[in-house]
Amino acid sequence: MTPDPQSLAAFRARFDPAETPAGAHEDAADVVLFVHIPKTAGMSVGRALRERFDVFHPIDWANIPASFRARTRDALYLRTDERPRRQVIMGHFGWPEIQFWRNQELPLKAASIIRDPVARFVSNFNYNRSEAHPAHQAFRERFPDLQSYVGQLPRDMQLNMLIGAFWSFDHALELQTTYYSFLGATERLGPSLEHFSRSHGLSGGLTEHRENVGARPVEEAPEIPASVRDAVLERSRNDLRLHELVLSLYPDRAS
Repeated sequence: MTPDPQSLAAFRARFDPAETPAGAHEDAADVVLFVHIPKTAGMSVGRALRERFDVFHPIDWANIPASFRARTRDALYLRTDERPRRQVIMGHFGWPEIQFWRNQELPLKAASIIRDPVARFVSNFNYNRSEAHPAHQAFRERFPDLQSYVGQLPRDMQLNMLIGAFWSFDHALELQTTYYSFLGATERLGPSLEHFSRSHGLSGGLTEHRENVGARPVEEAPEIPASVRDAVLERSRNDLRLHELVLSLYPDRAS
């Protein structure tokens, strides 16, 4: 189903670099809520944000709700100081935490990076199996291969982190247009960070750090069974639509 022209136009006006004026979202004392969807170049983006924002508040992944509220209180307290600071709260939080800001009637400025659903799923599987993950041994025993892992993939995992439940794809676009000031794509990380810096008035720009970023296209990964690819896409219909839409905002300059 094609998105409603009005919803699509509002989405592009909000997020398209070609339609967003420089400094459109600039605020000398803002607090940006950066939703880090797992395996979307979060370490690279986090390092860039840490370098440019005055205060970087990381969320403890082991206790997201408590950590998010503690970092929120820290950020709000700093904001009452006479000296303005640009702050960012970043971590694996999602719509429930963003709802806390809505319920408290706090000004919302959320942001995120999304990724091709199949590439993100495979990257997440590989990371959980690697020694970098503290529970990798238990994960390997529970999920010996991609086929065994795909059954636990939530439907539209990325969109549900960003906006929770939605009635239609148009509704999903409307929620993002209302509560987000930036959406980027892992596959266009450099242009995405350039747009974030320009639209949010971050002097000096954001540096693209290539840390744990999967550069190889999914199409070149023969280890992914067709059944797994099909299962991921069946569970990620709207994530895929959103990813294609966001990717279209950042044309590949090499092509």
